[in-house]
Amino acid sequence: MTNTYRRLRTEMEPFLKGMNRKLKSSRYLSPNQIETFGLEVKSELQSYKEDEQLQGFFVIIDFVYEQAQQDGQWSSLERRLNPFFDTVAHYLYTAYFSKSKKLKARFAKMLGTYVVQAMQDDDAPYARLFSAYMKTFSADQIDKLDHYFIGQDMKDASRSFCIAISYFYLYIGKESQAITLMKQASPLTASEAEAHIALLTQRERYEQVLRWFDTFFPNKSDKLGTLQEYYDQSTSLHDSSSIQYETWDRWLKAPSFKRFKTLMSHYSAKQKELVLDYLLPHLEERLFNEANKLVYIQMLLEKEDFERIQRYFLLHETNPLELHEQKQLLLQRLAEARPALSLPVYHQFIIRLAEKRSRKYYVEAAEYVDKLAFIYKRLNEPNRYKQFKQTLLKRYQSYRAFIEELKRREPNINMDS
Repeated sequence: MTNTYRRLRTEMEPFLKGMNRKLKSSRYLSPNQIETFGLEVKSELQSYKEDEQLQGFFVIIDFVYEQAQQDGQWSSLERRLNPFFDTVAHYLYTAYFSKSKKLKARFAKMLGTYVVQAMQDDDAPYARLFSAYMKTFSADQIDKLDHYFIGQDMKDASRSFCIAISYFYLYIGKESQAITLMKQASPLTASEAEAHIALLTQRERYEQVLRWFDTFFPNKSDKLGTLQEYYDQSTSLHDSSSIQYETWDRWLKAPSFKRFKTLMSHYSAKQKELVLDYLLPHLEERLFNEANKLVYIQMLLEKEDFERIQRYFLLHETNPLELHEQKQLLLQRLAEARPALSLPVYHQFIIRLAEKRSRKYYVEAAEYVDKLAFIYKRLNEPNRYKQFKQTLLKRYQSYRAFIEELKRREPNINMDS
């Protein structure tokens, strides 16, 4: 404690005691009240020289905090005192500290010193204030603080100190030191780790983000709260960053399902999903080629994108009589997995075949009607099938061969069993 500090504390004692009474006078302080008290502090310090204003700032923080601790009231006063400290710091930093290069450097040094002196005190406000202002410090000030912290024994440091200085290390790129200090503070809450993970995400260090989750939140089945978005983004972008999209652009020039499987063999499930999401829209532009169609439907089977499967049949298969075996398998899978989605496809196929006005097409259309009956049965909607069948018989009543095929099969279908 310097002579200047002692003198200021003595001179400011009436003000300090009066401010302390105001802060404790009610159970709740409004933001307006806290702002008023901050302006009172600023006014009090205006009568002092620059260096004394800086020292006076710490005198005020020290006094109010010490009184709350000595009276055993910190836990009940914390929610109003911390906003008061923040407000005072904001007013003084804006009005004085930031406008003088010399004063700003002294502020950085003194705040770093106070943080270390209160290292083992988890309630002390200095670590919080350090985290709030460290990004405003110059590169030279940051470097000096780094050298200062290196010489400190932090093995018994409090959680608040570890979290604050860990963020400082992360900010200056010393990720191993940052994670070591955070391990010392573990187990962590989502809010305690959020600033660190947000900084890593902002810097696009997705692999490190995932490492932090593995270290501090290994049970991914737990809700991550505010961290969930960072986890999802990092998982996606980290996976995406290791995909060689140039390779897939070359693949698109001559699509091959065998080559697709080979290239996909070393990918994670998430990476496979990303690749499919990239390739399918590009391949849809090339479906005028039958070979590309076969590759495309095999990929649809791989992804099981049932909405896309339905759209494919409705838009790209105009002759159901000539469905390739792979296409038949794809339609069957759609009917099994998402029967409701398969209904428009079967309806359309039946109409297209009937309109061909040829016995071989009528036979195929009738077989699709049989399949449709079983789909409606699975959906427990026999009345909808009967309505469709009646509409079909009425619409094509002049197509005698088609009507014969439909009626010939009726005994094979029991919608009520």
